[in-house]
Amino acid sequence: MEQITDINRKEYWDVRYQENSDHWNLKTPNPVFSQLLDKYDAKHNSQLLVAGSGKGYDAMQASKKGFCVTAIDFSDEAIYTSTALAEQENVKIDFINMDLFELSNTDLKFDLVYEYTTFCAVDPRRIEELLKNFNAVLNPGGRFISVLFPIDGRIGGPPFSIDYLEFHKLASQFWKLEYFSKDINSVKPRKEKEYLFIYKK
Repeated sequence: MEQITDINRKEYWDVRYQENSDHWNLKTPNPVFSQLLDKYDAKHNSQLLVAGSGKGYDAMQASKKGFCVTAIDFSDEAIYTSTALAEQENVKIDFINMDLFELSNTDLKFDLVYEYTTFCAVDPRRIEELLKNFNAVLNPGGRFISVLFPIDGRIGGPPFSIDYLEFHKLASQFWKLEYFSKDINSVKPRKEKEYLFIYKK
């Protein structure tokens, strides 16, 4: 059997899910994101993109809060699993199986774009390219939300450690920083290893 090591191929991520080696998966909504959802009015920030949505726990939480949720993931396996889970929970989510680097080629538009454990899964040299794609689908006045993880200086990946100062430098080309915090409600194993960024377009 071919061993797939190229993180730019969806088959790599499919195998990770199939082998239950998706260690980034919390198997529950991210508590940081759950708190944030209470800060935004679903009526006025209704269109929400959950990027790199995985098994869909964050997307389902947002849908239950009244947001119109689109969840995008590169992995066929992730979309298959999250669609089944959403049906079990009886929540409405528009699941799309696509490469996030193709967002700029679509007509999709959102009031809020959220990501968690997405940047650590791509080649670090492509972070700016991914930010550019997120910007392409964010409405004027919209917000980009990132719970950036891991920030721990590890070598290699995925997950790749994120240089949060370099990340902010790149993100500031597109948006204005509205909020930043290291003191967030992270799950215990990830405390002090993830930071919250909120940018406004």
